[in-house]
Amino acid sequence: MNVEEVAKHLKRVDKLVLASSEVPEEDLSVNITDLYNRYKWGGAGPTPLPGAALSRLDLVERTADARWMRHFDGNGRELGVYRTTVGYYWLLRFDPALKQHSLQHVGTAADIDQRYGSQG
Repeated sequence: MNVEEVAKHLKRVDKLVLASSEVPEEDLSVNITDLYNRYKWGGAGPTPLPGAALSRLDLVERTADARWMRHFDGNGRELGVYRTTVGYYWLLRFDPALKQHSLQHVGTAADIDQRYGSQG
């Protein structure tokens, strides 16, 4: 997929979730390693999405949100969380064995807080 197709995919999935429609399991995750390589968004190691990637994918970086930033600070597999304009969140993951970055749909801010929020 090219960057425009990935951006459309993220929004399409979020709109289906918002409408309480069924989303095929395979659509809830998208491998973006080719985009990292094509646009030089980072090396072969774990790299959060840079600003240029955020604007091209129409995402808002939410990793630094105080509710869950501790979880993502220094985490080598789960690098960050990003919100679409529809309002749902996607987790950026890195697979060190395959050296691949992917985005996985993880729901609402409340879902993220329950999964990754700090206890104090």
